Amino acid sequence: MFHGSALCEVDGDGNVALPGFVAEALRGSPDSGQLIVARHETDPCLVGYGQNHLRTLRRRTERRRIADERVGRDPRGHHRRVRRSFGLVEPLARQSDRAQLPAAMRHLGRIGARALFVGAGDNFEIWNPDLALESEDETLREITAWQIQASGADMANGGH
Repeated sequence: MFHGSALCEVDGDGNVALPGFVAEALRGSPDSGQLIVARHETDPCLVGYGQNHLRTLRRRTERRRIADERVGRDPRGHHRRVRRSFGLVEPLARQSDRAQLPAAMRHLGRIGARALFVGAGDNFEIWNPDLALESEDETLREITAWQIQASGADMANGGH
């Protein structure tokens, strides 16, 4: 399970040190820590998860398709959902506790020089901190403001 939050520096090639809570969740994971990143379904951020989570996503999309059919919803919603869940994704290149965010995903998530990683249980979110500060989610705004303030204090004390 991914739980915690951290503000991380991202270089021009998308390289980032994975936060401790992400690295810890990957240790001993059944899919050998292979990660996938995609655009979040509703929020202006990215979502990352282990490769084995794809099976869970498949079950969820199928349940939603069946529920949509029962109430007569337009099947195009299902196809958009499946396309987003399985077609608009990229592997997250990893070496130990570092990763490289793919350029297309950085573009979709508007990720620049910093990224806010937020644990969300079976996945984690990757936010542009400026967008997180504008979120309707008050808790996300508070976490983001605290992470920015804490990173500023670290920099003032000679940290990274």
